[in-house]
Amino acid sequence: MRLGKAAAVRRTAPPPHCGFTLLEMLVALAVFAVIGVMAGRILSGMVDMSEFTYQRGDALAQAQRAFSVIERDVLQLAGRPVRNEFGEAAPALAVGRATLAEFTRAGWRNPLDEPRAQLQRVAYALREDTLLRLFWPVLDRADDTRPLAQILLTGVVDAAFVVRDDSGGTHAHWPSQDIDGDARPVALELRLRLEHHGQLKRIWPTPTTMDFAPRDPKKPSDDAPRAPA
Repeated sequence: MRLGKAAAVRRTAPPPHCGFTLLEMLVALAVFAVIGVMAGRILSGMVDMSEFTYQRGDALAQAQRAFSVIERDVLQLAGRPVRNEFGEAAPALAVGRATLAEFTRAGWRNPLDEPRAQLQRVAYALREDTLLRLFWPVLDRADDTRPLAQILLTGVVDAAFVVRDDSGGTHAHWPSQDIDGDARPVALELRLRLEHHGQLKRIWPTPTTMDFAPRDPKKPSDDAPRAPA
């Protein structure tokens, strides 16, 4: 009798739990799906942040290179007026005219010892969103003399040069009509507005020995070919 009861208990006992129920599987899948979505968003955010940082860093490096080129030009500014392609006299330093700035600089290296001067006429211009450095092969230009262009910086929204004189004034145009003839530029300021970095400003002092006296047209040109040694 007792054995019959024991057998009956064994027959009615629930089977051992060997797996997950459908509800448990659905809950587990939902949890893994949420974790996967969160991980994907985190990974996507990290990739976007890395690309954003690279773009900003590259834009800043380009701006620094452009500033270095402009600084080399400004620190070697020379007081040598020129004749433009129309035969008109152009001052040694001109700001806010046909270009952002145009001036004569010294220190134009001549490793091949070509028959040219050590002075160079350079200019800066903004074309669409690109800041260009222009330079001419001669100082006093002919009507067919064309400048060569060097791309300095892209992504430029706005650009302007400003001259600071020895009386503390600032001028968006130089030579300026609202100052006396004794005023001398002591610094050249560049104001840039970039697409990725906003407003940037750099100020470079002009050489203190720079002479802005009018050039005597009777004297030989500084860029005249030199006689061979």
